Amino acid sequence: MTRFQVDSDQIQTASGAVSGSIGAIRDAVAGMYTNLDNLQSVWQGSAASQFATVAQQWRASQAQMEQALEGIQAALTQASALYADTEAQATRLFAGA
Repeated sequence: MTRFQVDSDQIQTASGAVSGSIGAIRDAVAGMYTNLDNLQSVWQGSAASQFATVAQQWRASQAQMEQALEGIQAALTQASALYADTEAQATRLFAGA
């Protein structure tokens, strides 16, 4: 027999925490991008070009990380709703018994 226990409210709380983390990360990254963009405007040469390439690679990786976090947050929200709905349906089955 399969057995599981879940607290859908706790899952929803975790989803909210992930959402808050995504916002904080975006704010921090935006500040970092501003600093990097300012640096690139005063730095020229081959090292600056290499730095710009590395910075662009990092931006792409950062975007993927944000997308992954958004996917985790969405899955947590959906899981919370599904578990809560399943429990409510099971409760209704026995309400008139």
